[in-house]
Amino acid sequence: MKHVLCALREPNELLLNHIYEFGRQHGWSVECCGEKVPRRWFGDGVLSDYLTQKELSVIDRFEQTPVVSRILLPRRNIRTVRPDTERIASMIADYFIGKGFTRFVTTPPSVPASMLDGKPRHIQTALKLALAERNFALIQPKFAFDSELQKDYRHGSEKLRDFFGSIERPFALILPSPRRLALVYRILDDLGVRVPEEVAVMVNTDNPMITENAAVPTSCISGEFGELASKMVELLERMMAGEPVPERMVYSTSAGVISRRSTDTLAVADLRLARAVSFFLQNYMNLIGVEDAAGVAGVSRGMLIRLFRNHFGKSPSRFLLEIRLNQIRHLLDSTDLTLAEIARRCGYGSDMALSLAFRRETGIPPGEYRNSRRHMEP
Repeated sequence: MKHVLCALREPNELLLNHIYEFGRQHGWSVECCGEKVPRRWFGDGVLSDYLTQKELSVIDRFEQTPVVSRILLPRRNIRTVRPDTERIASMIADYFIGKGFTRFVTTPPSVPASMLDGKPRHIQTALKLALAERNFALIQPKFAFDSELQKDYRHGSEKLRDFFGSIERPFALILPSPRRLALVYRILDDLGVRVPEEVAVMVNTDNPMITENAAVPTSCISGEFGELASKMVELLERMMAGEPVPERMVYSTSAGVISRRSTDTLAVADLRLARAVSFFLQNYMNLIGVEDAAGVAGVSRGMLIRLFRNHFGKSPSRFLLEIRLNQIRHLLDSTDLTLAEIARRCGYGSDMALSLAFRRETGIPPGEYRNSRRHMEP
């Protein structure tokens, strides 16, 4: 039996589920300690998220113990699996720009911004760069958000309320994690701000227990934790087996955006367009098409196509396809549903129709995509 320590500053149910399941299948005894690592803990390997090397160095024979981290640079006994922040930031930027938003807001990183392997360490930094490439700016408070709340919760909340209140609406609010989501909704409610009509809210990573049960069900970037956990555990298993593992970053990517009520809006004035988009978002799982959306919007098919191309730069059929593809990737990532059931939930008449559409867009069949997300390449 191998003894593995999970030293996680921000434990996540989705991440832990994958770790425990893999451990059960491979003879691991998994022990969790949070961010306080037991002095002189000993065992066969360590999985960590945001703990520093100094915090982990209290482990007995640390230099000889295989460690897989989300932030430490690869060296000797340490290997790194981290999100591809550039790709995730581009996904978020394109999602909101496609909805007509021109103002984007986030909270500052809890530690100074930095680069790892040429990519931004924090999603906030990556998002700032992605928006700048698209000629937009990212608005952030000048105070340290988390440290202000830890010093004085009331004072920190009031500063954040003043900050949100000073921004012209509508704006898109992107949070790096769901951890402060309840507080954000509390502050927006105090300000009398309507979500999503005045502020659309998205979190970078999903924790369904929090996001689905929030004051407003909240949109998120989905699929990171499943692939992240799979790559971390497989890498650690190889290291503990004594297999040579290259000292290079391993990246995980998110499947796509899961739209919930918190972003179910458009920052556009054209009511016809808003009706069509809302119809697509609420009915993509049914066998609908452009004609149905045009009927709801009260325009001809040709007019709806012109409206979409003028505002989004894409056709309404393409817009609907991208909604469905995001949901397909999410279900392939997070469930073991059959292709037939996924097709039923995503508006396709059969698993064959889904497979053809998915392969046409991604270049690989759905089954191969699912397998690649759950296993590292040797």
